[in-house]
Amino acid sequence: MSTRKKNIMKIKNYKFKTKPYAHQIKALELSWDKPYFAYFMEMGTGKSKVLIDNITWLYENKKIDTAIIVAPKGVYMNWKNAELPIHLPDNVEHNIY
Repeated sequence: MSTRKKNIMKIKNYKFKTKPYAHQIKALELSWDKPYFAYFMEMGTGKSKVLIDNITWLYENKKIDTAIIVAPKGVYMNWKNAELPIHLPDNVEHNIY
């Protein structure tokens, strides 16, 4: 089975909190299990959602136990007040400082 098909199967088994668009699924297919990856996506295309889904999958599969997001204060507040509450599944333990 090809790597792409394996990634699609993993994505289909993942329980999204918010439904992704096709381009977000494609980004996840490319990045899902990579040790490092950069999302070079345009502003407003849902990079934060893709990253939150990727972090959640890695956490749920015990590939990571921590994620640190470093961002300017305005971006930090957006993640705290909007992105995480909207996209991070409720069963994922998290702290925001």
